[in-house]
Amino acid sequence: MTAATDQFADIAKRGQTLVTESVRSWTDTVQGFAQQISGGTRPQLPDAGAAVDRVFDFYEQLLGQQREFAKTVVGASTSVFDQVAESATRAAETVGEQVSAAGTAENAGAAEKTASSRSTRSTTK
Repeated sequence: MTAATDQFADIAKRGQTLVTESVRSWTDTVQGFAQQISGGTRPQLPDAGAAVDRVFDFYEQLLGQQREFAKTVVGASTSVFDQVAESATRAAETVGEQVSAAGTAENAGAAEKTASSRSTRSTTK
């Protein structure tokens, strides 16, 4: 379980890094506009195609990390399910063996008791 927790923390950290970089890029762009406006020059607009590419690249990376996280969660739950199923199977086998052994011992005791009572009857006659 520790490995899954570590992977989750790593994915969360990478997502946080992506968001921080996006905000930093946006802040730098706005500051550039503000400097151009305050300097009296006409601000040069960023390339719209490049901005669209950056946004979709960001979301592509974020979606990839979410996919990794989902696979990690599913893998961890599958592993836990397998362990529980294996434990339940072993417990059922143990109980079955104990019931079988108890039944055999009970039958042996009953047979011994019957044989003992028969021998007692035959000696008393």
